[in-house]
Amino acid sequence: MAVAINHSAFGEKLTTWLLSRDKQVCHRQLLLISGCKAFCEQQLAFITAHFNNRTIHASGCVLNTVPEALALKQTTQLLGSTCSLAIYDAFDAFRPSALLALAGTVSGNGLLVICTPDLKDWPEYKELTTNHYLSFGHDCTFSAFRNYVATEFRDNESIALLQENGICRLPPPLPVTNPEPGELLTPFASLDQQATFAAMSSLSGDGVSLLTADRGRGKSTLLGMLAAHWLLSGNSVSICSRYPDSVSAIFEGIKLIAPHLEVATDRSVAYGEHAISWLPIDHPHLMNNTAAILIIDEAANLPIPALKLLCTHFSRVVLSTTMRGYEGTGRGFLTRFIPWLHTTFAKVNYYSAITPVRWSEHDPVEALLNTLFQLTSAPVEELVRPKIPGKTQSISTNELCFSEVTDKSPEAFASVISLLMTAHYQTTVDELVRLCDTPENHTLVARLHGRVVGVLNIQFEGGKLLQSLAQDIASGTRRLNGHLSAQSISHFIASADIASYRYCRVNRIAVEPEYQRKGIATYLLNSLVKWLEPFEVDAITTSFGATPELIGFWRTCHFEPVKAGLKRDASSAEYSLLMWQPVSGNATALAPLVAARFTQELMLHHERHIFNLPEHLHSDTNSSNSAQATAFTNCNMAILQQVISKQRHIQHARGSLVWLLNRYNTLYGTRDFALSQAVAVLTNFALYFDDLPTFISHYHLTGKKQAYDFATAKLIEVMEWDNEGFHQRLRH
Repeated sequence: MAVAINHSAFGEKLTTWLLSRDKQVCHRQLLLISGCKAFCEQQLAFITAHFNNRTIHASGCVLNTVPEALALKQTTQLLGSTCSLAIYDAFDAFRPSALLALAGTVSGNGLLVICTPDLKDWPEYKELTTNHYLSFGHDCTFSAFRNYVATEFRDNESIALLQENGICRLPPPLPVTNPEPGELLTPFASLDQQATFAAMSSLSGDGVSLLTADRGRGKSTLLGMLAAHWLLSGNSVSICSRYPDSVSAIFEGIKLIAPHLEVATDRSVAYGEHAISWLPIDHPHLMNNTAAILIIDEAANLPIPALKLLCTHFSRVVLSTTMRGYEGTGRGFLTRFIPWLHTTFAKVNYYSAITPVRWSEHDPVEALLNTLFQLTSAPVEELVRPKIPGKTQSISTNELCFSEVTDKSPEAFASVISLLMTAHYQTTVDELVRLCDTPENHTLVARLHGRVVGVLNIQFEGGKLLQSLAQDIASGTRRLNGHLSAQSISHFIASADIASYRYCRVNRIAVEPEYQRKGIATYLLNSLVKWLEPFEVDAITTSFGATPELIGFWRTCHFEPVKAGLKRDASSAEYSLLMWQPVSGNATALAPLVAARFTQELMLHHERHIFNLPEHLHSDTNSSNSAQATAFTNCNMAILQQVISKQRHIQHARGSLVWLLNRYNTLYGTRDFALSQAVAVLTNFALYFDDLPTFISHYHLTGKKQAYDFATAKLIEVMEWDNEGFHQRLRH
């Protein structure tokens, strides 16, 4: 029962409560401190003083109580570490993924503290770092998500609560009642860990093994015990991860099995001719000893291309990772990497740890956060094992019901978030914030007999919000948060007008696995076109990691390619592809120009075969239609003029540069030595665009900046060829 007390009594009450927790073996607890910044810092001073000699982690950079607090986006650096007290600063922002990662470091008897503005004001509070989901011109004046969380925190009597209005609710600690340990042997923390060690340590021969579990199950410690066992058995072991501190628990596990071995300062352990050594995943020496057993810790937090390279070079690999909802690119690991494992290796050994060891079973904090953020209740081992699709009958569109999810509450999105996380490698639990709070964001679902079997999430972009900055967007001198389609297309064809067109971008589309390939995704997109009629959009867009299958699907739905990415995504190893479906007359009129620019740039793409597009899209960009040819010429001239006026970087004008050289050689040929030299430089620059060091070396330049400046200067020479202006001649 909450009671009103004076603020001066909070310190005494807190001290008594904290001491009572220290005197018994109890479950972890969540303490919420709500009020102004000064009030929260005052209460934290009591708490941090009490935990002075114990490990404290903090995430968020507004409160000043813990100077070494990490930025929210850096919270994953704490993976594999433990603490007695964790402090989450929601004055910075409330990101579920960061909170879950931080909570996972709190050990048994520990305390998780969340500091928020006054709960009644929190939904309207302007967060410090909101750029992770708000587009330019949009603001979140009322957060439905934070309102939901505030209500849950206030009404849940199991949560300790200190409020500036005088409310002090400090529920007694919940004692731990552990079951009998059975035949638990030293040094194992659970029978589950003991059995998994026995199974994995007896493995022989080459192959890939995957160890998965939720946080706090002792995976890292188990890896250390296995590494020590293999070392003592005459094997070298290489360990890799993203952050050095994340493997501290692995080396603690090594000490449990081999306490007589010394850990060197470079995180290595020697034993005779063999050793255990740690290196970051991108270290060149990691590939030197491919005969060693390779352990990859928190694999779902690492780039998939790097994982594939290591798995194919080492004969014996053990991957370990946390999968549920917030670990880096975890869903990419599920949707991209796991299928690759099964097509590449004859056998993959699966292991999972169920029983928590960092805290006790039936932990109330873990249960609370999983429920709060609508995390799947499916056992973690079911997430990674290959599924055999069930047989379902064909579906008639008459059986489907298309509707919008209008209730902006996380409960309303429970089935949606689960489906999106299964289908998309970039979806984390933070998607709940976007679904609930992003302005002009809509979630549309297809239901079959009441069950959600397909989901479509869209975002409106462009429009009047971008009119004042349209010229800067078209030239690339200004890059705004959000409005991805509007900015990309405007910059791609150097058109300020198109920046303020109204777009509907498809963020996510997903269908339940057992109902895939039955026309539900097509039904969703066809229904979307009708649903959009009152909104008067100019075009529907989408962007995704390009695969032949996905490109084929979107083309059957009447989408055409706009722009291909030049760099592979670090998580999926795929190139992005932006596609669109013009809707209005204005957008339809621009479609030929967009198609010509796409072909122009694709012909210069160093891996254009990946896009596997029909041959007619690879045709010459010189249209026989005079109006289209003029529009294409004007577009390229505008792009080159933006480079000369330093509004656009020359690296974003490669296609137009090649176009200029081709036109020059065709129409004019060589006129004088100086001009020929400038043309030769630009030709080499275009030739070595993807191998800039060769260009730099050839012209004895100092680096990239000088190379770009050098090429830009030569472009100016060509464009100002004679008194009339070379660019004027090209118009005729």
